[in-house]
This record gives sequence, structure tokens and C-alpha cells, in this order.
Amino acid sequence: MKYLIVILLISNLSFSQEWSKTRLNNLASIEFPNTPDKTNKNGGVYYSTSDDIGVYVVVIKNIGKPEMTESGLPEFYEGVTSGTLAATEGDLLEKSEFQLDGIKGVEISYLANYNPQLPNLRYRRMLVVNNNLISFEFWTFEENEELASKNKDKFFNSIDVSNAKIAELKNPENEEENSAYESGFLIGKVVFYLFIIGLIIGGILLIRKLTNKAKTSGNNV
Repeated sequence: MKYLIVILLISNLSFSQEWSKTRLNNLASIEFPNTPDKTNKNGGVYYSTSDDIGVYVVVIKNIGKPEMTESGLPEFYEGVTSGTLAATEGDLLEKSEFQLDGIKGVEISYLANYNPQLPNLRYRRMLVVNNNLISFEFWTFEENEELASKNKDKFFNSIDVSNAKIAELKNPENEEENSAYESGFLIGKVVFYLFIIGLIIGGILLIRKLTNKAKTSGNNV
């Protein structure tokens, strides 16, 4: 009964909160449950915040040279996925493709195993817009998966991007696809480390709050 009451209280708090749109750059915007922290670090820009349900983060990172093409996107996204899993000692749960305003993206869910004190169930949507990787990520604890699903969906469904198409190479070469994978792998690791650095620099207490709540819920079962 105590556990049920805790769930109801958290649910009412999370779903009644005022979400607001944040303009990330001249290409994209998204809604957060509260005002996010913004940090520039190592060539990346990231926004992060939290509530009692999970962690919300967006990272924008320029891909650099050579410029990404539509033909190289699959290899690039595969590289980002592999880099993320390597950095977090993660296990991939699901991977799917989607399109947003004509732009091809990839969504993954995975379990991060590198630190049991951090939320381990993570969802990420990736888009490349005008040679920038825009990564949208939601973290929660695995035991809160069902409770957190509405907030995760609301976060992801609020993504809005400019209709900026990526030029297709006329004669893509295998070397370019290999380069796209390697670039994605490195960026996948960098994006993760940028967020961890941001948590430390920003002094965000959301991880501690989520950890304590998970422990409390477990003790009340």
C-alpha cells in the first residue's frame, strides 16, 4: 500500500508540472519539465534537467569534417550507438529508425552498467541536422520504466526541427562509410562524457534525488 501511494504521489507531481519549450539553436527546440541548465564544453552544447521521474538531456555536437551525407547516416548512427554502449558498458535493448520532418533519425534504448548509482534505463533519439548531431536522452531507473513512460514520450514527442535536408553524395565510397562509423563511435563516447562532466560542473542533485527515491521505493515494497 505504501508503495502504491508513493507511485500515485510521484505520478501526480510529474504529470501536473508545467512543461515549457526551449529553443536549442536555430534548428531545433524541445519541451522540458522545467528550465534546463545550459553548458558549453569541449565543442558541445548540452541542456540538462530532471524531475522525480528521470533525467532529461540534449547534446548538440558538430560532426566536423568530412561533412555528413545521407548515405553515411546509417554507419554514423551505428557508430554513435556503439560508442555509447562502449562508454557506459551498456546492453542494447532496442534500436529503430524514425523520420522527423523528412530527416532520418535513430532511437535506441539500453541498460547502462558502468555505475549502479546512476539511472540505468536510458532512451536516446539521434538526428543529424546541418552537420550537427542532436542527441535527446531520457534516463530513469529500470524499476520505474512503466511510471516514467509518459514523461519520456512527452519529452521525445515535443522535438521540433527545421526542415533542413542533408545533401546526398552522388557517388558515395566505402571509405566514407567507414569514416562515418568511426566518427560516430568517437562522438558517441564524447557525448556521454560531456553529460557526465556537466553533471559534475553544474552540481545537479537530480541523480542523488532519483537514487534516494529508488531506494525508498524498494524498501517500501
